Amino acid sequence: MAQDKNFLLETRSIDFIPTHLRHGKASDLFFFWFGANAQMAVIATGLIALVPGFSLWWAVVGIVIGTVVGSIFMAYHSAQGPNLGVPQMIQSRAQFGYYGAVVPLIMVVVMYLGFYASGAVIGAEAIAKLCHVSVSVGILLSSLAVMLLVLAGYNLMHKFNRVMSYFFSIVFLIVTCLLLFAPRVSVASSPAHLGATSFQVGPFLLAISLAVINTLGYAPYVADYSRYLPQNTSNSKTFWFSYTGVLISNIWMMVLGAVVQSRTPNPDPITGFLLIGHTVGSWFVLFILLASALGIVSINALNIYGGFMSSLTIANTFFNKWKPTFALRVWFIIPITIVGTYLAFLEKGNLLGSFEAFLGLLIDFLVPWTAINLSDYYFLRRGKYAIDDFFNPHGRYGSVNWVSMTAYFLGILAGVPFVNTSFYEGPIAKMMHGGDISWMVEVVVAGILYLLLFRRFQADKERSVVGRDFSEVQTG
Repeated sequence: MAQDKNFLLETRSIDFIPTHLRHGKASDLFFFWFGANAQMAVIATGLIALVPGFSLWWAVVGIVIGTVVGSIFMAYHSAQGPNLGVPQMIQSRAQFGYYGAVVPLIMVVVMYLGFYASGAVIGAEAIAKLCHVSVSVGILLSSLAVMLLVLAGYNLMHKFNRVMSYFFSIVFLIVTCLLLFAPRVSVASSPAHLGATSFQVGPFLLAISLAVINTLGYAPYVADYSRYLPQNTSNSKTFWFSYTGVLISNIWMMVLGAVVQSRTPNPDPITGFLLIGHTVGSWFVLFILLASALGIVSINALNIYGGFMSSLTIANTFFNKWKPTFALRVWFIIPITIVGTYLAFLEKGNLLGSFEAFLGLLIDFLVPWTAINLSDYYFLRRGKYAIDDFFNPHGRYGSVNWVSMTAYFLGILAGVPFVNTSFYEGPIAKMMHGGDISWMVEVVVAGILYLLLFRRFQADKERSVVGRDFSEVQTG
């Protein structure tokens, strides 16, 4: 019996979503991405953006610029979902080849697990305070809630994030009002942050980069949550609802993190909020802890959902006879959750230090992929693909596309001189007082190289396979 579109348990995974299962509307994406992004891990990123001695106001400007730019990439990926009806990383086979796509897939799985681990620690700290248990127990409870949500799948995740978007808005709106209209809530005012007005290149570029990473980090799985929408869903509506959902929440949460850090400097993102919450009453402290715990469940469900589908895509590359079933989902979701939980235990001792290093490394592997994917979708094939060939090792997209591989790795190498991480600082980054613009360089180099090399070496090859111009290949 065919599954109904109002399913309670999702059975599909990396396969094409047929017409009878398409449902929902583009506006659902606003609530989904607002609810997923309005949480403590984003606030922690804003906390990192305010380095000692740096002006709060310039940090806010950097956060706004980075969010405006990074959200554009994320939303353009989201717009691919209704048209193609497949997960984002399966579509990467069109650029990298059937086997070649395994390379960015491995990077993406590492990204999901890294985000999951750091988020799980933050959520566990909130659960520990809320339920009076240890952080270790909090990690286990958070992971269990995440796993159950992901097992239910797409529909429940959308409903959960919609409800959470309202709850988070109320809690963080109260915190925002306290910071704006009741400055006496500050318990450890930091004039060095609040009063500084000088412009510093390095910290300013760091604030931009952190905001870009935080929004661009959704790119490898953003289309996963729009792929059930009807195929005739407007591209512009899909783009703008995704864009505004993550734009508003990211600016709001990161700025909140920076402001709270300026008022109550602390390496723990929850502590500052609790100090502010106590000025209202113990009841509001409970709401802050609940919002912190549930927010991490929301975003970590996305990380596990994306992690299991990317892992399944890697496995499917070599074992392509597996059929999409609920049992198959279980066999991949549980191990991915266990690995992420184990990494959270390893990370709980030095959360912000390891999180910052992870974010710095992540962008160098993610940005060239997103530049290649978007260049291919919007400039070369213009959204027209042969879906069946995504699952065919002998299809028109080939085994390994050396054009995209070359552009990908040269894009990474081009960014090395501009990188500034805790374990390496490039020569140009040093000249800019620690500023990191590697993501800008990688977008330009990888994107342009792919466009030029494809037209020079790949277009004729694809025409010979399909017998017509590649831009005429239709979905389905």
